[in-house]
Amino acid sequence: MARQRSKRARNRLRLALAYGFLTVAATVVVFPYLWMALTSFKPIEEFFTYPLQWLSENWTLGQYRAVLEDPRFLKSLWNSFVVSTTVTAVSLLLSIPAAYGLTRLRVRGGKGVLVMILSSQFFPPMIFFVPFYIILSQFQLLNTISGLVFAYLSVTLPVCTWMIATTFRNIPYELEEAARVDGCGDIRTILEVVLRMSLPGIITAGLFAFVLAWQEYIFALLYTTTTEAQTAPVILFFFLGQHQIDYGRLMAAAVLLSLPIIVPFMVMQRYFRQGHGEGGVKG
Repeated sequence: MARQRSKRARNRLRLALAYGFLTVAATVVVFPYLWMALTSFKPIEEFFTYPLQWLSENWTLGQYRAVLEDPRFLKSLWNSFVVSTTVTAVSLLLSIPAAYGLTRLRVRGGKGVLVMILSSQFFPPMIFFVPFYIILSQFQLLNTISGLVFAYLSVTLPVCTWMIATTFRNIPYELEEAARVDGCGDIRTILEVVLRMSLPGIITAGLFAFVLAWQEYIFALLYTTTTEAQTAPVILFFFLGQHQIDYGRLMAAAVLLSLPIIVPFMVMQRYFRQGHGEGGVKG
């Protein structure tokens, strides 16, 4: 009995330490976002009060009103949406058949190709800045949304292919064979077995492509110089003036830019918990 009580006490201690560590880590991660959100609702004169005040007695929506009335920011927000959704759609449309061909059709050298695809991401991105600039310039794609989509696909397409291929590998071949025995054609087998069972992995790859395109800054800064194609992260840079920083609009704009990332994760998180046992075709 004493040994069991001692073991329970050690388990409770480990659990308490684990929860304590996770609480500290979560606090460190959440603090900047919480401070950003609270500051975006404060009047400017309360940004640098001492001692530090978390809450304000004069909450205001003026910072958001100023941002949403700025046509340059609204245009950049629309550009970010168009670029991100296009990159996500094209990445999935191309990476799904590529991953299927490399993993399910038993192509010779398929594993080597996947390793090469993953290895391409080990290079530092700055070595691609000048070659991409030359290519986009030759095809007159500088200062265009199409040029940004092309640049982002060079990153998202290989990674999405590798992520989806990893998901496809976890699906037993026997399920496809059983579906064909039950009378399913190739297209129906792919749709109802492979794609349905790999839906969490596909959604994860899509979210990766969307988030990368939505928050990317360097490519957008280098390859766009006009508001016709500039994305929201670039416009945020202009809130940092030469002599002063417009913290109010900067915080409000940062909160607005965070929503298209936070909301999809909250809505689609249930897909990440789904097991791979779904999607079998009944006879």
